Parts: sequence; structure tokens; C-alpha cells
Amino acid sequence: RTFGNTGMNVTTLGYGAMELRHVDGPQAERLLNGVLDAGINFIDTSPDYGPSEDMIGDYIANRRDEYFLATKCGCNVPKQGGDAAPGHIWTGAHVRHNIEHSLKRLKTDYVDVWQVHSADPDELSASDVLETMLQIKAEGKVRHIAISMKGATPRHGYEQLRPYLD
Repeated sequence: RTFGNTGMNVTTLGYGAMELRHVDGPQAERLLNGVLDAGINFIDTSPDYGPSEDMIGDYIANRRDEYFLATKCGCNVPKQGGDAAPGHIWTGAHVRHNIEHSLKRLKTDYVDVWQVHSADPDELSASDVLETMLQIKAEGKVRHIAISMKGATPRHGYEQLRPYLD
């Protein structure tokens, strides 16, 4: 199926790599290669998912032409500011740090989909995050920019998305 307006033809079933944080290296290697061997061609990860990006880089970077790769930004990884620090930092400098860190961990030159990780639009409106993301896309490190949202309240659904569309 075509993924939004990206032109990417992805399998109906994708792989969300968050739970890689609960397996060891040999298990992750079998799982990730099994995902690709089964024909799944969309993998979603995040710096927030523990060793997930490292495992993808270690075990399937050599098969990069077989899958579309999505990751996220804004994540406070590695954690800055101690236990009381925010989970996400919304500055252009920080999202640039995120993509450079992710590309190194994933052992790739680009990601197909780079997502704002669960930010409300007002968190970004006074920052240079979106401009920085567009600049990074122009540099070829990211093919498409997207938004990842979570939560069960209406605010975290269409109402959260509307300001981004505007």
C-alpha cells in the first residue's frame, strides 16, 4: 500500500521496534531478519526505545535496501538533565542532535520517515524545530517528515493534528 503521500509502497503489516528493548542481541538478530524474510518492509523505531536503533543498525543495516525506516525526534536521549529532565526537548539544535545520533546508531545515511515524537503544536510554535527538520530533509538525511501522536483523549487525535495541517 502507498504510505500517505510519500510514494513509498509498504506492506500492510509493519514492525514496531519498541519491544526490542526486552530482548538480547541474538534474539533481536533473529527477529529483525525474520521480519524482513517474511516480507515486511516498514520498520518504526525511536531513540526512546532503548537499544532498538542500535540493534537495527547492527543486525539489518546490510539489508537497508529491503525496508523503509522510520524514527522519531525530540527525544531526550541520551538523557540530559537528570531524573527531573523532560522526556522531549523541542529545539532545532536538539532535533539535529537526534538525527545525527540516530543515523549513527542505525548505520544508515538517511531515514525514510522522521517523526515529531508526540509533541503538541504549541510546544513547537515558538521554536525552530520545524525549520530545522525541513533543512535536514533538504540535506538528504530524511526523505519525509511526519508526526507521531499518542494518547486516547480527543486532544491526541484529530484535534492535535489540525494545527499541524494548518
